Amino acid sequence: MTTAGDLREKIELLKQVSVSDGAGGSTLSWEVQVTARAAIKVLKASETVLAGRLQGTQTLVVTLRWQSALGDVDGTWRLRNVRTGSEYNIRAVTPDVRRQWVDVLCETDAL
Repeated sequence: MTTAGDLREKIELLKQVSVSDGAGGSTLSWEVQVTARAAIKVLKASETVLAGRLQGTQTLVVTLRWQSALGDVDGTWRLRNVRTGSEYNIRAVTPDVRRQWVDVLCETDAL
């Protein structure tokens, strides 16, 4: 069970948005939408995780307190660990039954 004391990392959830380039066009940029404290757990033992390691990816679960801004988060967003600067692709967002906590399944890009 997760407690407030487990939320040792600071994370940012980023959404890709279109930004004007000043010349009449636009470019895509990652913009911070949510900043929160989180617990990060690296997954180690499932068959999928082990197969991912052979492909050079790392899978982890990030647990944070539920907030309404998380309702829009999906697999097109990214997650950044502020302390390390590491960025991860979001694969799934799963709130608990009472919407007190949410688990975000993430994966690094393949090397």
